[in-house]
Amino acid sequence: MKIKNKLAFAFLAIILFASQSFAHEGGYDWMKQRLEATKAYTIAVLEAMPEGDYTFKPNDEQRTFAAQAYHIVYSIDYFQRAFSQGPNAQWAPGDENSKSKKELIDWAKTKFDEINAFILEQESNDQLTAGVISFLDHNAHHRGQIITYLRLKGINPPQYR
Repeated sequence: MKIKNKLAFAFLAIILFASQSFAHEGGYDWMKQRLEATKAYTIAVLEAMPEGDYTFKPNDEQRTFAAQAYHIVYSIDYFQRAFSQGPNAQWAPGDENSKSKKELIDWAKTKFDEINAFILEQESNDQLTAGVISFLDHNAHHRGQIITYLRLKGINPPQYR
């Protein structure tokens, strides 16, 4: 019985080691579904707010819905530049209230497509993985804020994906 247990443990260890090695070699294809879900959900949240309410903000200290959306999209652009340029990437967002709902959504679709393609083309490494996690976390943080804006306007947010 002890030999069977040892063999089973060794077999399990080999399988776990092989699966860990596979996940760390190559690129980020394993992340494609999460990247696409983040894009789709963020776009759905941006679409949920009526255009007339893009100027809404809960109080004077907070950004408008449009400015939050702009910040989300600009940060996608910034993260991609930071991934490729490192510390040379400049943060210069400009006027966060300068785009219409349609412009923001179109810009978001473009920037998500660009960063997702960029990530999926890369060989995996710890530094980029940490950056991708930061990108997804930042997006989720601000998307959560604008979901609160939707709720304050009495709008049910899209179902989480």
